[in-house]
Amino acid sequence: MYDVYCISAGQLTVKKDANVINKKNNYLNYGLLSLTSLIKKSGLSAIQLHGHFSVPREFADYCAKLGIVNTQFPVFISIPSFYAIGWINDFTQILKNELKIREVVIGGRWVIDGEINQLAQLLPYVDKIIDGLGENQISDLLGRKVEHLSRYVPLNYDLVDKRELYQPSIEVSRGCGMKCDFCQERDEKLQPLKSPLMISSEASATLLADDLNPMSPYFEASMFKPTLAWLEELTQQREFHSHTYLWRAESRADTFPLKQIPALAKAGMKVLDLGLESASPTQIKQMGKSKTPERYLSRASNLLEQAQEAGIDVKVNVLLYAGESNKTIDETYKWLEQHRNYIKGVSVGPVLAFGWDNKKSDFIKSLFSLGASVSDENSFTGVTSFNLSASIDHKESLKISKELSRDFMTARDYFDLKSFSYFSRDYTYSDFVQDIKIEKGNYSFDVSRV
Repeated sequence: MYDVYCISAGQLTVKKDANVINKKNNYLNYGLLSLTSLIKKSGLSAIQLHGHFSVPREFADYCAKLGIVNTQFPVFISIPSFYAIGWINDFTQILKNELKIREVVIGGRWVIDGEINQLAQLLPYVDKIIDGLGENQISDLLGRKVEHLSRYVPLNYDLVDKRELYQPSIEVSRGCGMKCDFCQERDEKLQPLKSPLMISSEASATLLADDLNPMSPYFEASMFKPTLAWLEELTQQREFHSHTYLWRAESRADTFPLKQIPALAKAGMKVLDLGLESASPTQIKQMGKSKTPERYLSRASNLLEQAQEAGIDVKVNVLLYAGESNKTIDETYKWLEQHRNYIKGVSVGPVLAFGWDNKKSDFIKSLFSLGASVSDENSFTGVTSFNLSASIDHKESLKISKELSRDFMTARDYFDLKSFSYFSRDYTYSDFVQDIKIEKGNYSFDVSRV
């Protein structure tokens, strides 16, 4: 039994296809883990559980076996996305009506976004909804002092249920502030990077050496802009601690430090998620990525070439945006084709509008002005999907997304990228191949050579 139970909500709805492979993702809620770690530091025993794609009834039974019915403290549930609302409603109904949990508290800043009353109407079995960062409010919620002395909370992975199965995350900075219309952190000011000393200390406390797939942390930062001095210090810290782990990060094509790519590789970077979004000059301008598309794409070309030379694998992220046409998509395809040998994988998806209707109306209007219209297909509370243009409706955009991704990513490359950061560490390539052969689904990667 534990004093406090912290739960990352599961999902009944899957963002992409609900196939067996997509449901193998082990998404670590590292934001919730900072809260769970603070609770532990206050002297209480705590556990963090992840609902993933579980059935709420089965997950509730599992929580009961772990003693949740005996807790005298609130049960904390983090809602990481709007896709989790249905799961939370079913789960909290069981918690309150059957397990007789005294208080259920919901948090999740990107979903709540100041709209406590709107969310409360959808979750009648929740006692309290907390907006903003839970780290700043946990003392009041627990009724006891919980010290939070710095911007970043060292994550205690020993608190995660079945922690050995998760690829860890290490938060290295917060915020972005680059003003991209489609991004939730567009107005969040970029914060300084966490020190390599702190990162190395967390890595030493987190990484496991065992017979499972190697641990490879994700350096979490919406805008990853390391300086050369920072990378050199990280390299020194790795040598001091005898760290050999490889890590992954995400960045934009127009801000990633080209001159520092060799230093990044030396500091342990192995995978880069590159936010290219489009290779169509028209679409690059329309989504606000750059006012000079030619320079933007030239820089992206140099980045891909230098990353490959340094031994860094690049997954290119492409966003199909309002106003797409066969011409703009062909421009993106041809650019990717020219750089095929430098790309490990491609992730493609159509633009979606996340958030409450009153918060995203301006963004939706901007998409309308480019020729998009709302699609009833796959739209629900908090998530709006679109027909991108008169020639490409939502269904067609999903088809194009899958075809484009599949053209540039083999099953092996897909597995390598997913197992580096998301798949359970006990999920092997042979397991992956077996699942594909049994299901025979329509995947976003090429299975012809499996």
